Amino acid sequence: MNYRDRVFTYITCEDALLVFDHVAVPEAGTQIPGGTIEAGEEPAAAALREAREETGLDAFSTPQLIARQTIDLKPFGKREIIDAWYYHVQYAGERTDRWRHWEQTPGDGSRQPILFELYWLPLDGEIKLHGADGWYLELVRSS
Repeated sequence: MNYRDRVFTYITCEDALLVFDHVAVPEAGTQIPGGTIEAGEEPAAAALREAREETGLDAFSTPQLIARQTIDLKPFGKREIIDAWYYHVQYAGERTDRWRHWEQTPGDGSRQPILFELYWLPLDGEIKLHGADGWYLELVRSS
């Protein structure tokens, strides 16, 4: 069994949530920034690092912990258990409606940059996120 520590980062700006799609892998679904916590790294620091790496943005607030959960991926065909931290950060920089960004340090072991298409969705609208990404969206909406 593999064990991994992971962060999920809800990024908001005013009344919108930042999400992204994998350009080359549309079946991956709409996601929020996140990824594996590196050895010796604090989860809040990992949330900011992943947010920067996956969006190309930098004007983030201090991460606020929303939830922590253990996720067993065996029912989904993976021999992995994830200890997950969910954070909320606010973005205070200039907001662009839609852009593309290459993540240079993907966590899938391929070492090949991954192209993401990022965009903002209204928090009060319908937001469908892939898998565990959407589990704590309602807590972000109510905060």
